[in-house]
Amino acid sequence: MNTKLIKKGDLAVIAVIVAAALIFAFFNYRNAENPVAVITVDGVTVETVDLASVKEKITIKPQTAFNVEIAAENGEIWFEHSDCEDRLCVATGKLKNGGDTAVCLPAKTVITIMGSDVDAVVY
Repeated sequence: MNTKLIKKGDLAVIAVIVAAALIFAFFNYRNAENPVAVITVDGVTVETVDLASVKEKITIKPQTAFNVEIAAENGEIWFEHSDCEDRLCVATGKLKNGGDTAVCLPAKTVITIMGSDVDAVVY
């Protein structure tokens, strides 16, 4: 009885799987970018901050109906102060991962971290 351990069809399937894995790894490596914070007021982008390049503390004061101060330092960004009544935006804390978002509804201000380091988020 003449049986082969691996046949030509098996080699083709293995080659397709390896090629798909290499393509997937290549695109994931290319999309691994530094997180960028996008600050919008009333739906309009007013500032973008490359968090990887911020080493010393900076303060951003967007023009809103309320006095809002946004701070960034060491790869993190957060609402540092707001004159709104509940200050939930300040309580949100520091954002640093892709997909993190903080919102000050009365000031219509949103901070969103853009980046590809998140594949799933569960709350």
